[in-house]
Parts: sequence; structure tokens; C-alpha cells
Amino acid sequence: MKRIKPYLKMPSVWFALALLLANGFAWVSVATRIDLVEAQPILHPEIAEIRAHWQARDAVGETFSVLVTDQMAMETIAWFMEPRDLPFSHPQIEIHPGYIVGGGLVHVLGLRTPVFGRAAIYLENGRPEATIEEVGIAGTKAPDFVLAAVAQAQQVYANLRLPIEITTLDMREGEVYIEGVYR
Repeated sequence: MKRIKPYLKMPSVWFALALLLANGFAWVSVATRIDLVEAQPILHPEIAEIRAHWQARDAVGETFSVLVTDQMAMETIAWFMEPRDLPFSHPQIEIHPGYIVGGGLVHVLGLRTPVFGRAAIYLENGRPEATIEEVGIAGTKAPDFVLAAVAQAQQVYANLRLPIEITTLDMREGEVYIEGVYR
């Protein structure tokens, strides 16, 4: 206790403790007032059909098309996440011409923290590609190391060989029309 007493008399220690308490309060208040719509986990028939041909590889050379809305995208993501124990929930998607805004809740240490991102989407060599423009956590822009981590995670996708080739990616407000060919 004798070692601690001199520190307790320093104003900077009290100031630092007050900042830590304010920061903790801010995180708890953000985590407790989150009001995101929860999408039901649904695999829509149009997407299920493409997935079935994708897995069976029984439609090589055939074409497909699908119109995916914001709601369908959120429900499909929720369907994909349902059987997995991921620390993420409430996927949110907004499709706009040329870009997508997405987000949800990350679950860490019992707190639910909202995250969001914005990516420019374009078609290159038969596959949709994304340039991450912004990532945020709890309503604030994420630091550069988070963007770097997201870019590193994108490399996993870049190395995948997809069994489909996308020929049309027409992004509109609230929906994307996709045409492609099974490989």
C-alpha cells in the first residue's frame, strides 16, 4: 500500500482512471442500445439452385441468372452463419450502384459491438471483386491495422477458383442482377 499511495496523489492518475471509466461507459452504452433488424436464416430457391449445380458440377457450360435484393442477401448470410459458431450476428446489407454497405454485430467478451464496411464492387475476369473503402467499429472509423487485416482476409478469396464465371453484375439501388456460366 505504501507504494501505491504516492500515485494516488497524482492528478494524472485520476485523470487516466476517469478516461478509462468514460471509455468503458461509452462502449457499454453503444453495446446496449443497438437496434439492428435480425434477418431470418433463409436460403432462397434461386440461390439454392445455383448452389446445388455449383456443388454437383452437373451444369457445366449452362448459364444462370439471379436477382438478389438487400433482404435476400441478409437472409442468405444469416443462413450461412446459422450452423457455425461465429461471433457475428444481425448481418446488414445495402446494395447500391457500384458499391455495397454491410455490417452487423460482433460479439466479444459479452459485448455486442456494431461493425460496418463499405466496398466498391466490380467485375474482373469473371468474378466479383471488392475494394474496401471504409471499415468502422461502434460508429467510428476503424484504424488502419483493421483495414490491413480485412485486406489480408480478402486474399483467401483471391486464391479461390470459383466453379462459376460471372458475365453480368448489374448493381442497382437495393438489388444486384447477376448472370453467369457454370464451369
